[in-house]
Formats: sequence, structure tokens, C-alpha cells
Amino acid sequence: MSAKGKMTAARTALVLDHPFWGTLALYLKMQPDPGCQTAWVDGRTLGYEPAFIESLSHDQVVGLLAHEVSHCAMGHPWRRDGRDLKGWNIACDKAINPDLRDSGFKLPPDGLYATGPEQGKSAEWIYAHLQQRSSQQPQPQPGAGQGQQSQQPGKAPQQPQPQQPGQPGADESQPNPLGEVRDAPNGPDADGSPAPSAEDWKQRVSRAAQQAKMAGKLGAGMQRQVGRAIKTRIDPHALLHRFFTERAAADFSWVTPNPRYVCQGLYMPALQSHSLGELAILVDTSGSVNDVALQFCRGIIEQLIEELTPAGVTLYFVDAAVQHIQRLERGEPLIWEPKGGGGTNFTTAFDTMEKAEIPPVCIVAISDLEATFPTAIPSIPVLWLTDNEDVTAPFGETVFVNR
Repeated sequence: MSAKGKMTAARTALVLDHPFWGTLALYLKMQPDPGCQTAWVDGRTLGYEPAFIESLSHDQVVGLLAHEVSHCAMGHPWRRDGRDLKGWNIACDKAINPDLRDSGFKLPPDGLYATGPEQGKSAEWIYAHLQQRSSQQPQPQPGAGQGQQSQQPGKAPQQPQPQQPGQPGADESQPNPLGEVRDAPNGPDADGSPAPSAEDWKQRVSRAAQQAKMAGKLGAGMQRQVGRAIKTRIDPHALLHRFFTERAAADFSWVTPNPRYVCQGLYMPALQSHSLGELAILVDTSGSVNDVALQFCRGIIEQLIEELTPAGVTLYFVDAAVQHIQRLERGEPLIWEPKGGGGTNFTTAFDTMEKAEIPPVCIVAISDLEATFPTAIPSIPVLWLTDNEDVTAPFGETVFVNR
């Protein structure tokens, strides 16, 4: 059977046996692409290399098609946000392949699967985890023989042992054999049809899930994918910018006269806009918050300081008590020194912030919210950022951030 025939047969099998993925597959235009390595998807088109498809069994082609559809269902073509393309592809595959395997699909060999702490996490979280792990790996030492395998006299060179699919690091250094996630197109296609958006795919996922549920074929793996796919994602930087700028002072000042009226002998007030005042940032450094989450916190904090230029920033690194306080004047660089690792109790921290010599105009608290909170509601506005969607802070504004 030709590659086109195998792809058509696989889509028909999805529609009949796996209506959730089958319904979504019908939205993609299947297109042969001899120039690609295996297959790719961008939210509108599914391209495939004919010789690669012909080398797979029918069940593997069905699995490959479900794999590419899942990338669109999870919004991966719209979520790369400047990340390294190869690393993003690896992270996306690790995020979706376990659910596909659990749903009974037979994927092509050498697929990548989330393992250990990666399991159940988003592609963004896995990408950050892989970046951190890569930075912690020892670098090769310069010297004679670098790049060559060491061997003892009289012994044959050792051959690398193949890793099994699903093991940590399997094929992560090689091109992704299951396909490629490409960024979503912006303009219309050759027929003039507009490019689908991430919101379009959310609606498609909801409808496909309803049809599969009515057919009694919405398994646990599909339910997990549906929940993740339709979850509202926010831009934490834009949200924090809004929260803080709403609290930046703007008032009429009699100190600076309005130049429009000075020439008329009138001393009228000018609108004097001030930047954000003192900012307090609480960083949860308890044992339940890992290094990846802390690095994500650091990125948010650095961008806030750069864009909002608050009058001053005080960071409170907190577990069961305030473990470290770092004060930054305007323009000073952030020195990242998180300390902690114990339990979590925010009572002392909020008391300390409210009694600070320079009271903050607002507080941003970054935590998994598995904590003891003060019984009295603070008088200072608080914005909580968390990746724990199961908990809401007892006061302030809680925002779920999908990393």
C-alpha cells in the first residue's frame, strides 16, 4: 500500500476506533513531504515523508497520526515562545507519549517518554527540567584523546549500549524520530482559509471529547489530555504587569507646573506619573518547591524588575520562617540566593513585610500553596502565583501559572 493509502487507512481507523483523535485528525490536511525526515504538524497541515510511512506497520501509522494530532490538541504549535526548537520537540513528545501509550496506541520505535519527575508535567516544565539537567552535566575535559573512546591495551573499544524507548535520555541527542512540531502559520493557506488559532483547537478538542464520551470511548488517557488541552493558559508577565501598574501612583503635582499655562501667568498642576513604589516578593523555598520552579520564579522576577522599575524591591525567601532577605535599590542587579528547604509557614513572613521600614505597595508571592497562612488578612494587596491548580490562597488574588 502506498504512503498516502496507509495514512488514509490510519485516519479511518482513528475515526472508527478512537473517535477523540479521529475527529481531530479530520481537521488536518495530510500532505506528502519528501523533504522532511519523518512527519510534522503545525496545526493546519500534517506533512509526512512517504518512505518513512511505508516502513511502518498499520498500527504504527495509526499511533503516529494520533501523536501528531495530540500536539495540536495540546496547543504545542502555539506555545514554543522562542524556546529552542529541538528541545521544545523533545519536551512536547515526552509530555504526550505516555498518555498515547496508556491509551493502547503502538508508536513507532525510539519514541521519547516522560520519566521520573517529568511524568504528568507540561511541555514547558519538561523543557525547563531538561535545560537544567543539561547545564548540570559535567563538560568534557580538554586534553589528548578528547572525543575518542578510552580503552585499555589489548581490549576492543566498548560499544555504546542502546537505550530502550522510555528510558531517561533515550535518543534525546538525535533528531526526533516521531516527527516535528512546527510553529503555527499566521496567514491564510493557498485556498484562502485562515490559519487556525489555539482557541480554535480548544473548541475542537471540547467537541471531540463530547463525541467520544457519547460513544463510550473517552478513556482515562484521553480525559487527561482533554483537561490539559482546554485549560486556560495565561501570560504571567502580562498579568503581573497589569497587577502592579494598577497600583502605581498617578496624581496631579503642584511641584511641576503645567508648561501649557505658565506662559499665560497661570500656575496649574501637571499630571505627575510615578513608577511603581516599593515591591515585596515572597519566594517559597520550602522542600516541596524544586530547583526548576525556583528558576522559573527568577525569570519572572527579573523581567518585572526590568520592565516596571519599582522604587525598590525586597525579596523574602521563606519556608517555615524567613530564611533570607535581599534588598535591591532601583537599578541594582538581582543576586539569586534562595535559602530554605524545610516546611512552609507564611505567618512570620507577612508580619515582617507589613512591619518593614519601607512598607511595600503590593506583594507578589510565588508558591505551591502547600503552606500555613496567617489568620489575619494582610492590609497590603497580594498576588499569588502558583502551579498548583488544586489550591487557592485564603486571601489576595490567586493565579495559576502553567510553566
